Amino acid sequence: MSRVVLAGGRELDAGTPAGRALTGCSSVAVVTVAAAFRRPDALASSIGAWAGELALDYSVVSVLRRSEALDPEASGPIAECDGVLVLDGSPAHFVSAVKATPLLDAMVAARGRGADIVWSGAAAAAVCASMVDDRGGALTVGLGLHDGIVVAAGWENWPRDRRRRLWRMVPAPLLFMALESGAAVCSEVGPEVLASSSSPDDWTVLGGTVEARRGGTAVTLENRQPGPH
Repeated sequence: MSRVVLAGGRELDAGTPAGRALTGCSSVAVVTVAAAFRRPDALASSIGAWAGELALDYSVVSVLRRSEALDPEASGPIAECDGVLVLDGSPAHFVSAVKATPLLDAMVAARGRGADIVWSGAAAAAVCASMVDDRGGALTVGLGLHDGIVVAAGWENWPRDRRRRLWRMVPAPLLFMALESGAAVCSEVGPEVLASSSSPDDWTVLGGTVEARRGGTAVTLENRQPGPH
């Protein structure tokens, strides 16, 4: 069964639950579009070191802007992989670059055919219908793949007043998950159910510090450390 993993960042650190989430996949496509503003050489080195430490075969989907995401051939490597890692970066850039593109379609289709997919940091926030804008902590419009949840990444870096403001903004029916850097949660629920589910039972903590709330009340997610998938 395929898994959706939401990570709080540090997805290229093999010592974190986020970085180990695709252990066991035979081949991984790494999507760099959210990380467009990182230094390309350093990013390539980090990807290679991460994949080498986990002994993963990988391909880089080197899409950095919308014009490239609109090219159906650019997402070709995703069709050949059983794991997809979508890197952290800028949520606003990620949404503007991939919304209604063949690249986004390819990532969604990968999950549909049984591949594991990790949305990290900015990407984890962006796949929600209500996206947390890390520039000010407000809610804005995301990609809408999951309309039952709201995700905030890098939670340890959020000042207390911004945390309280965000808690008040999240509509009561939604499940809010705040992930510290390196933390990860996962779901094996089918895409058609997960798209609108706000049930804490649909998500499992793979490791790291995760804070979950619904309707302003803290909820507990199951915590487990899985073996290779």
